[in-house]
Amino acid sequence: MNKGSHLITLLSTWLGRLCCLVAAGGGKYAFAEPVELVFQGGQPTSTYDDWFSLFVWALVCLICVVVVSIGVIIRQKSTLDKTIRELSGLEEGLQEAQSIAQMGSWSRDFEHGTTFWSKEARMVLGLGDDQEAFKHYETLLHPDDIEGMMEAVAAAYHQGGGYIHEHRIISPLDNKERWVRLAGKVFLGEEESPVRETGTVQDVTLRRAAELALRQSEEKLRSILEAAPYPIMIFDISSAPSLLYANQSTYYLFELDQDEGDLNNIDLHSLWVDEDAHVEFTDSFSEGGVTNLEVLMKTNKGKVFWGMLSSTSMDFQGNPALFISVLDITDRKLIQEELERLATTDTLTGLLNRRSIFETANKEIRRAIRYQYPFTIIMLDIDHFKRVNDTYGHATGDRVIQLFAEVCLSCLREEDSLGRVGGEEFVAVLVSSTSEGGRVVAERMREAWEATEVEVPGGVDRFTVSIGVSELIVSNESFDVLLERADRALYVSKSAGRNRVTIDAGAATPVN
Repeated sequence: MNKGSHLITLLSTWLGRLCCLVAAGGGKYAFAEPVELVFQGGQPTSTYDDWFSLFVWALVCLICVVVVSIGVIIRQKSTLDKTIRELSGLEEGLQEAQSIAQMGSWSRDFEHGTTFWSKEARMVLGLGDDQEAFKHYETLLHPDDIEGMMEAVAAAYHQGGGYIHEHRIISPLDNKERWVRLAGKVFLGEEESPVRETGTVQDVTLRRAAELALRQSEEKLRSILEAAPYPIMIFDISSAPSLLYANQSTYYLFELDQDEGDLNNIDLHSLWVDEDAHVEFTDSFSEGGVTNLEVLMKTNKGKVFWGMLSSTSMDFQGNPALFISVLDITDRKLIQEELERLATTDTLTGLLNRRSIFETANKEIRRAIRYQYPFTIIMLDIDHFKRVNDTYGHATGDRVIQLFAEVCLSCLREEDSLGRVGGEEFVAVLVSSTSEGGRVVAERMREAWEATEVEVPGGVDRFTVSIGVSELIVSNESFDVLLERADRALYVSKSAGRNRVTIDAGAATPVN
């Protein structure tokens, strides 16, 4: 044996002892005696047999491998047990979820001719626990639904893939009708023929009953809406407003031709005459609608009418919608406007009456004070009007008053106002006008009236008018004070001989 072999033997021995040291956790060596190298004739020898040392070293290594392997196996088993527990928990959760959802799973093996239904699936179908007692699902189908079910699965059986179909079954447990939702997937083999099918089955009887009740409710609502004597419309407002429904009264009021499909072309914007009213109405969508909004509307042929709208937000056929009712209040508005006209105008002349002209003057004087622009009023009184009634009669007197109103109106601007405050007394309100501007207008009125010929019994006659003018002087001056000053100026005109204009500027001074 050469020196290299002895060196290998020595290293092997020490490696074996090192392994023993590791295995024994630092205890005593397996061999009590140290290795001694003795060189004889130039060749090293060992106190232990070389082959025995190699055997011990190999045995120790094997033991280490076994110990490590056992540790790995124990660890893998622990991981496997944990995974099994987790899967068991998931299975229990899945079963509980299926039970709550009234859903079960199933599978069919075409090659072996077997079918498996989970416990939950058997509960849905009303089956017993015996798997073999039920092999053909088709036997459960309601006779009226067999054809539809076969058509639903035909494509999947031919090409592979999934299908979903809702149908009725007759439960063998209680012989009652149930609605189920069957979802499945067919897997094809190498010869393009079904080899396996798996899926779920869910009891949807309650949902179907709710849908039926909802449809019946919608049909009842539709009948009520159709019988309503006023238009009712439902608009989809999920994006651009579009009409979803309109009753027969809608066709009548909006002059729509049902045969020509006008209803499909109508839009919310086309119904309004006033754009501001349309904006107000659309802004109300986010607030849940409006109540009794009175607006001017127009028909499909352009006829304008007054409508009173009420609306509310709702869900219709799964979309956010707006329920709108329209009541034609044109006649009521005409009566209302006539009553307002009678309450605010003088019946003989058509001018504002005393209350209305005073309200107008008070409003304008507040505006003049706020924005600091001039404001003037004119007070007029027809001269010797009592003599007119006494000489020509009250009918002629009424005609004189009417003509005088027309003459005065022709001398005013559009923004000015004129009202009759007494028998032959009138008040004109001039906005943004000084007393000098008021004097010019008053002179124009006086001259025009003096030149007017009035037909009277037996011929024609002419009449004159006395006028007083007053301008707003201080910011805290009320209309009553301003009117009193104009009346004082009018009295000066009367006292100075009538047929003249007087401006009240603190000291009343007649003008010509």
